[in-house]
Amino acid sequence: MGTPLSLLPLLVALQLLTAPSPAAASPHISAVISQSGLDFAKDLLVSHAAETLTPLSVPDIEKYMSIPLFGTVRMAASGIVLHGITVTNSTVAVGDTGVVVAASLARANLTMEWSYSYSAWIVTISDSGNASIQVEGMEVGVSMSMKNQNGSLKLSVMECGCYMKELDITLNGGASWFYQVFIDAFSNHIRSSVENAITEKITEGALKLDSFLGNLPKKIDLDSVAAMNVTFVNDPLFKSSSVEFDIDGLFIPSDETAVPRDMLLGDIEYALPLGSSSKMLWISLDEDVFNSVSALYFKAGLLQRMVDKIPDQFLLNTASWRFLVPQLYRKYPDDDMLLNISAISPPSVRINVGRIDATVDLDVTVSILDSGKIVPVACMSVSVAVSGAAAVSGNNLGGSVELDYFSFTLKWSQVGKLHTVLVQTVLRIFLKHLFVPYVNSYLEQGFPLPIIKGFSIRDAYILTSYSKLIVSCDVSFIEPETLFPVQTHGRFIL
Repeated sequence: MGTPLSLLPLLVALQLLTAPSPAAASPHISAVISQSGLDFAKDLLVSHAAETLTPLSVPDIEKYMSIPLFGTVRMAASGIVLHGITVTNSTVAVGDTGVVVAASLARANLTMEWSYSYSAWIVTISDSGNASIQVEGMEVGVSMSMKNQNGSLKLSVMECGCYMKELDITLNGGASWFYQVFIDAFSNHIRSSVENAITEKITEGALKLDSFLGNLPKKIDLDSVAAMNVTFVNDPLFKSSSVEFDIDGLFIPSDETAVPRDMLLGDIEYALPLGSSSKMLWISLDEDVFNSVSALYFKAGLLQRMVDKIPDQFLLNTASWRFLVPQLYRKYPDDDMLLNISAISPPSVRINVGRIDATVDLDVTVSILDSGKIVPVACMSVSVAVSGAAAVSGNNLGGSVELDYFSFTLKWSQVGKLHTVLVQTVLRIFLKHLFVPYVNSYLEQGFPLPIIKGFSIRDAYILTSYSKLIVSCDVSFIEPETLFPVQTHGRFIL
């Protein structure tokens, strides 16, 4: 017998008896699917299951029965096909190690062929016809667990079943005396065969979902330098009304294979318990995520730039400095100047309640274009502090910054002392009108959030807490063929 919807509380209770592993590794990104998100996923899966479940062929049934006056009669039900089904209600519940999805079907329709034959002396008598079956009150339930397996998700079916309340069989053709005999003999067999066929079909669908989850990418490329490691860390955490997935989240070189990291085990501070919110999804990113990508760019030598144009271009000519740094103008009269900007350490990002800050230490080398040659004449150490705000565009997390303050010291000079006020003015112009817009041009592009392909973030809201940035959002399903491959001419389109 299958699993009726009324057994849903029992399935959840059985899952609660299974204790999760006490060991836990430290993730840098946590994604919490709330009850509304679980309902969204459930509706998506149930709707797809209802569409793909029919037409469903059920194995033929054959039975021999002894009937007074007729002897042994061979009876068969063949070509049994489940056609339309209508889902009236579905639910999803969370246990300690997985989820339970149950659905009630208002009705289902089946068609089949029937036949019988028996021997009377030397003559074989047979008859056949067709039949229609109306199913009233069908319930389907499946209990699934999820585990972390080498950085990927492993989905397993713990229990799956189908329960049919009533069958109304209408036989057409043949002798009417046979009708009730057939119904009495085959009603329970048809019921169990259909229940088993539906259970096998749902289990087969769950295996396809397991394959899909197991083949999720383990890294998301940002560009030719950096990629986000999106291998899963720890088993999913199942709560009363939410499921949390923990992800490595740090950036790695694009040419490096993403593997689960060796992390410290022990107690772990999970994402804030926001699953009760009406938003479907909460994504918590540790500030280490942002610092890991800045460290990669620094290591790759990308945090440096040669500047030969600024809004007040006259400042990049020695003529503007003739009265303030006479020695510079005497050595290089009316020569153009360059600024070589290089980070001397990776930018540091700090996230606090309601605020995102970053600092970067730069070497600014002033050079002269003298007869086509670049001649360094002075170098300053500049410490820049910015504050910013994050924003979601599409499935990317981006943002912008503005200048808070900066300080500088002269490291060396071949043209004497520099005028502090003038240098400060030039640096402020450069930082405010060139450095910050240049940084923002990259920040606006952002980097991809760990969202499964085919889904799109909508109505996102961002908040910050100590060392974490949290994205609260709903999602929509925009590419059904991504999650549910379409088969055409013997091949799958993915």
